[in-house]
Amino acid sequence: MASDFYDAEMAAKQEQMARTEEMVRQRSEIMRVLSPGQAEVILELGSGNGILARDMLNAVGSEGRVVGLDSSETILEMARHICREGEFLLGDAQDLPFEDGTFDAIVAAQLFCFLDDVDCALTEAFRVLKPGGRIVILDTDWETLVWTSSDPTLMKRVMTTYQAVYADARLPRSLPMRLALAGFSSISAEGFVVLNTSFGEDTYARQSAGFATSIMDSSSEFSSQEQAAWLEDQQELARTGGFFFSLNRYLISAHR
Repeated sequence: MASDFYDAEMAAKQEQMARTEEMVRQRSEIMRVLSPGQAEVILELGSGNGILARDMLNAVGSEGRVVGLDSSETILEMARHICREGEFLLGDAQDLPFEDGTFDAIVAAQLFCFLDDVDCALTEAFRVLKPGGRIVILDTDWETLVWTSSDPTLMKRVMTTYQAVYADARLPRSLPMRLALAGFSSISAEGFVVLNTSFGEDTYARQSAGFATSIMDSSSEFSSQEQAAWLEDQQELARTGGFFFSLNRYLISAHR
């Protein structure tokens, strides 16, 4: 998994993105599909900033537990600060450090797309779920991204580099089949759109632009002039009413 991409600066950007209107809605959609109950024990894979874990803890109550697993100690420290009642462990979703049948539910948001062996992780998830337990996975098909640019050639290069961060940038297409092969049943999928027609500081698109410029900055494929030109183009499109950003996200759930 490309965990070394996430340093302290990137962790801070993740936290800022988590507070955008779009990500608040995303967590609400996850909670709706997951429907956590009182006293349940839930595992969050790729627990990130801890905000979703905090929401789930409120739902399971004092008799329940939420355990977060992440491969980045930097991000775990942020989660422990945001969600002080949660349990956050360093670990690998492809080799879970838990006994068979430990959890009532597993949730993972934007984690499986980074994994080198998705099928191994799904097998591990199946193993640690209780009989009848459920899994909810949110992920993105990055080929659905529509992002306006006045320089399509440069934007194509940016998007190619952006998508290269993911082990599988089109993962939702294969997840239902992979869940079935791992032994899951009652598999369902639904989607929603992240749509921004403005480039305000609190939009998901602005935060995505921050990720894009960070990725460009770490790549030898882009000059500082190209980075500046790309960002200025986005700002100019916003000023003239031509900005458009649309992305499909998918919630795929199943039972053990």
